[in-house]
Amino acid sequence: MKTDNTVKEDVKTVIANFDKLYSERQENRKKLLSNPKARQVYNETDIAIQVAKVLSKARKESHLTQTEIAKKLHTTQSSLARIENGQNITLNTLASFAAACGKAVRIQLV
Repeated sequence: MKTDNTVKEDVKTVIANFDKLYSERQENRKKLLSNPKARQVYNETDIAIQVAKVLSKARKESHLTQTEIAKKLHTTQSSLARIENGQNITLNTLASFAAACGKAVRIQLV
């Protein structure tokens, strides 16, 4: 069994490793986003992920499973999972998904 000091040292090591990885990730992200094409793809992906989070939240708030929504949309659970991961999201999909959750879509430019 590990002593309290050993556990504390293990925690310090994990935190130090996490901090290093996070710092490296930030540096790589900064380099990547300096490329205009990469920045465009990143922004498009970020928007898709934000929409996917909203869809997933709406489904959960409606107390529906992915399978139940998939049946309403005449698709498969795996297709719905991809939508909730930010893939294959179209305006029609967004509207249909919202309706299946008993909600409506409102798009606002800010």
